[in-house]
Amino acid sequence: MKKKARADKNYKFTKKKHSGPGAVALVLSFAPLLMFVYAVWVSYTKNGQAPETIGCIGIAAMLAACVTLSVSVREARRENIIKKVPVAGAVLSVLMLAGWGAVYVLGWIGQ
Repeated sequence: MKKKARADKNYKFTKKKHSGPGAVALVLSFAPLLMFVYAVWVSYTKNGQAPETIGCIGIAAMLAACVTLSVSVREARRENIIKKVPVAGAVLSVLMLAGWGAVYVLGWIGQ
């Protein structure tokens, strides 16, 4: 059996660093998910009779997702940084925007 060369280990030595604002955007991109959980809790405790409260929570969550998406995209475009963290924040923000958009569309259709 032939031994693999050390170059096949995919080691990469670089001076790239993690983006601080990108990491903050990743952490803050979980805020719309937490707001969704809170909205479900409010809806459950009010027996589904809290449309204004849930609407406000949803708008705040969509604004938070837009802000984190813009910061994540801006940081992902920078050079000499590791792009995994800002890209993960951008993907999570897009998923949250899609989820909250679906909640609003289903709310409009249901009425």
